[in-house]
Amino acid sequence: MFIEPKVSRKEMVHKFSPPSNSLRCECKRRKSMIRLAPNLYHQFLELPLRERFAASAKAGFDAIEWHFPYELPKSELKSLLNDNGLKFTYAVVPVDWTKKDFGLGGQPGREDEFRRAADTALDYALNVPIGAINVGHGGLPFKVDRQRCIETYVRNLQYFCDQAKGSGLIAAVEPVTTACFNVPFVLRTMEQAAEVVRLGQRKNLKLVYDTYHLRMEETGTLANILNVYWPLIGHVQFGNAPTRNEPGVGEIDFDYISECLEKKGFKGWVGLEYNPSKDTWSSLSWANRYGYKIDPRQRPAHVGS
Repeated sequence: MFIEPKVSRKEMVHKFSPPSNSLRCECKRRKSMIRLAPNLYHQFLELPLRERFAASAKAGFDAIEWHFPYELPKSELKSLLNDNGLKFTYAVVPVDWTKKDFGLGGQPGREDEFRRAADTALDYALNVPIGAINVGHGGLPFKVDRQRCIETYVRNLQYFCDQAKGSGLIAAVEPVTTACFNVPFVLRTMEQAAEVVRLGQRKNLKLVYDTYHLRMEETGTLANILNVYWPLIGHVQFGNAPTRNEPGVGEIDFDYISECLEKKGFKGWVGLEYNPSKDTWSSLSWANRYGYKIDPRQRPAHVGS
């Protein structure tokens, strides 16, 4: 069910900003160290939805991602974030993944459906607020030319960006590996996604740098990809390859990627878009080397080790 915005987007001011030093996280991190944001679609699934916010804060995080916040009323979502000292960094335009519908933006003939979904995402993003919205392109439709999908996607992105203009909200474009859903997507490589951003010609249109998707699709080093596309990158996510688990379970050197981000002066949050190989708390313990204080004993008694 889609919710139509009750307030004109032009009257809203998007107040997404870095947290003050008074926020809940008490652990001290070294200067210039990256900040991490668990993804509530992937982490803390051992807990009921509403308890995941408090668990994130207790683990020392000051921000979260979550693909589909539309499960909660905006007012309740804002309260859960504020009560736990959390910022909301990243969500996805609503779509039903259970029906293998992975994005509406690049689907010719579904423009009206896309706009209804986009308006819902904008309503949440500008009211909660949320820092970035992934405007999904979806799988490549059967017997539909990719170029036609890209042209549709560019127009839909321009609509989204124009509605969010001046708010600070980022419209995020992400290339998606076929390995993720076993479906060929409209955009699979960073170059394809970068070309869409260039065609869109909107300042609030940016790329997602997701280590899992990139490692599964791209040739060359992740560091070089970061260098080449850095001016267009607006959001960063960590996920290991080839199994999309946490750092330490796979082949990617996240310490090196983190150093590259720091050298570039990256100030945002890194989203943790991966599936824990164990329970969430044990699978987040790698973050302690970045100044967090995550103890597997924080997990509830009913969650096994």
